[in-house]
Amino acid sequence: MNSDLNNILQNGINLNGIKIKNGKIPIIIPQSMIVFAAHPDDELLSAGGTILKYSELGTEITVIVATSGSGGYVDNKSKDKISQTRKREFEVVSSLLHSKFIYLDWNEVVINRENISYITNLIRELKPQIILSPHNLDTHRNHRNLSYIVKESIYHTATGKAYGGAGKEFMPYAVYFYESPSCKFEYVNGSIFVTVDISKYWEKKREIFYKAYSSQAEMLNRVIYWAEKTARLRGYENLCEFGESFIPYTEYTPLRILLQ
Repeated sequence: MNSDLNNILQNGINLNGIKIKNGKIPIIIPQSMIVFAAHPDDELLSAGGTILKYSELGTEITVIVATSGSGGYVDNKSKDKISQTRKREFEVVSSLLHSKFIYLDWNEVVINRENISYITNLIRELKPQIILSPHNLDTHRNHRNLSYIVKESIYHTATGKAYGGAGKEFMPYAVYFYESPSCKFEYVNGSIFVTVDISKYWEKKREIFYKAYSSQAEMLNRVIYWAEKTARLRGYENLCEFGESFIPYTEYTPLRILLQ
């Protein structure tokens, strides 16, 4: 065998400081990540495997939950009960996902100056290297509105001084939109997405659903059916068993860390 080829097979190849061996590119591990969720369980449904994977790798992950998810109540009494149940679920999921949860307690996700100011300054304070967000084309208004709030907030942190930002300019290394039952990537025109291999974490993600969200038993099977079907499809496309996919958003933040 040619000595140069043998050396590459044994020791890998170095491309611009990144060592590639056996055809595998090493994972770049961000120090911090924010996951924005309009409702409780959005983070687990769309990015749970990715959260588990990067948390295990050492990334400090914060999940920002906008609403309590109590919009389906039939009277005020049931609304309060649902809200209390959701807060207990937050604690369970936070522990199982090894992440910090911040609960905003908004009734609805409304695009206004107050909410944009709050999220802008939260991003400045936490300085996440990676941001995961719903897609702005998501059919669900709360997902969609949260995406627009996050997009404008990133614009302010990266390019301007609005909302008390003088001297606090900050640009994350990457921003990604995640997939959901109300935003399937095959229907997003021209979408180019990356896929994270979550094969090692799929069963844990599924287990967390049943442990944390037992109050939503009526919809659990339907939600998990979508999650498993989609994860298998994305895994198949990525030559692995299960995957979660994300669309890079690069309008104001060049892509400097690739999720994988």
